[in-house]
Amino acid sequence: MKKSILLLVIIFSFFSCSKNEETANGTPAPPAITNKVVTAGNYNFKYKVFYQEIQNATNRKGLIILAVGDGGNENDATLNEQCAALAQEGYVAVTTTYRSLDTGLTWDQQGAQFKQDMLFVASNTQIEYTGINQSNTILGGLSRGGNMTMALILPNQFAGTTPFTSIKGAILQCAGGDTWKGSAVQFPVAYMSNKVDNIMGVANANDFKTGLASNPNPNISSQSECLIYDSSGHCADISGNKAFIIKKVKEWIP
Repeated sequence: MKKSILLLVIIFSFFSCSKNEETANGTPAPPAITNKVVTAGNYNFKYKVFYQEIQNATNRKGLIILAVGDGGNENDATLNEQCAALAQEGYVAVTTTYRSLDTGLTWDQQGAQFKQDMLFVASNTQIEYTGINQSNTILGGLSRGGNMTMALILPNQFAGTTPFTSIKGAILQCAGGDTWKGSAVQFPVAYMSNKVDNIMGVANANDFKTGLASNPNPNISSQSECLIYDSSGHCADISGNKAFIIKKVKEWIP
């Protein structure tokens, strides 16, 4: 009798523990996401890292870095939501600020400084979260963060500063763009914009899409995609950006 009771207790405990790992309808619960704020050494800007705390280091899919726009910080609600969703998918995702670009710097100096800041975040994060293949990195941002990223995947934008050289793609949210830029980008892009964005000088965002179609690198034109909202404004409609970004990231880094 005692053995039977013990067996029932063990069986009940097994099913109880299994149930705790599921949601109410029996589907697996989503992984818990952790985030932490980091100060970038002597550069003294901050970024926030989103990741799965219990994730096996060898299974980290890649690194996604999204730079904020003017006036934004590491707590930017839009980028934080996107990074948390990417972390759910197994990526290490970062919302980052950068050193001020409005301190009397020339355009060339701005490019060099922004590139240095993004590479610092990438290198530091890859070291801390071991298991990320350095080639599995995607850079991008929102507004100015995306615009500066775009400039660094185009040729000859900054004297003395070479473009990024080893990323999987770029996420460009309300970052401007025209026909030439679409034809000249050197990496695949996920491009999101209102059709008309006067702040970024965009009369018709479809011009960038047209340029992509004529990009001489067939891999760039085939792996790039645009989400253009039929509206006017600067970052005025970003309702579909998160799902669009996740889709493209999973294509570039399965």
